[in-house]
Amino acid sequence: MPLERNNIQFLLRIGIIATALAVTLSIYRLIQFSISNPTTSEVSSNSSISVSYRTFAEVPNVPKGIFNYGGSPTFAPLRSPAILSAISQSQRQFQLRFVEPVGVPQSSSEGIQMLLDGELSFALSSRPLKENELNQAKLRGFALEQIPVAIDGITFFVNPRNLIVGLNLSQLQDIFSGEINNWKTVGGSDLPIAAFSFDPQVSGTADVVQQRVLAGREFGNNVQIVRTASEAILKVAATPGGISYASASVVVGQKTIYPLPLSRAPGEMFITPFVGVNETVLNKTALANASYPLTRRLFVIVKRDGSLDEQAGVAYANLLATDEGEKLIDEAGFVPIR
Repeated sequence: MPLERNNIQFLLRIGIIATALAVTLSIYRLIQFSISNPTTSEVSSNSSISVSYRTFAEVPNVPKGIFNYGGSPTFAPLRSPAILSAISQSQRQFQLRFVEPVGVPQSSSEGIQMLLDGELSFALSSRPLKENELNQAKLRGFALEQIPVAIDGITFFVNPRNLIVGLNLSQLQDIFSGEINNWKTVGGSDLPIAAFSFDPQVSGTADVVQQRVLAGREFGNNVQIVRTASEAILKVAATPGGISYASASVVVGQKTIYPLPLSRAPGEMFITPFVGVNETVLNKTALANASYPLTRRLFVIVKRDGSLDEQAGVAYANLLATDEGEKLIDEAGFVPIR
């Protein structure tokens, strides 16, 4: 009898353990289903690519059709004919058409608004989504999702005649808020400061500078607005006391301006955005580990509504996340996410 009782107790324990395992497995499967099948009514902001492939040709679920996209001019190096040709040769059914806004410059804000208005299949942004954009999407019955695809550095630059060695973020704040107006105040030449910026209402790059450098404050009345990075470079090159900023991918290799080393705070070591002979190579290590003070992620913005446009945006992000895509990201002057 004792032996029989022991056998019964043993079997009961086995049954309890098996039941617990079954319940745990069911809960796990339910969680996995919920993660992989989000509802389109949710307001989404962040996402990442969990699976990557070696080549463009290996990426699955790339839709057939011509898909409009647009947005931040920071992505211009990734829109080169060579890159678009490489994508179309591997995924012939997938055709991309860049669409510019009418009457206004390209920008992250314009691209996101065009996506909200149904004019684009997906958008490109050099800044994170804003609350009002997420709310607009929610009111229209879908969600916006930002998928990071690359890391970029924001480079401040001056006229080569200026003998300034470098600046910290506090000094940049003083310059672009109008607190100081002569370079000698921050250790530079005795020159009046001429600051040039993009419009923070439309430019993703200017928005990042306003939040990260000016701590949300407005640009000063001393700041002159320019429309493009090319215009900013030309203005600074022609103005001895000029200073402006742009994506590192645009500034690298420019001979008519001097890219400034930056530090986060007074007394900290300056970090240069470029290295190598004549500093013509992107300092990818400093951008990747964020030791350079002004880095940001670049995003593909997708409209989560279950449409082919959603599929196209996700496919484009997945293409850039391949080994082949990350090599092109590297060559374009950015740092791959992985």
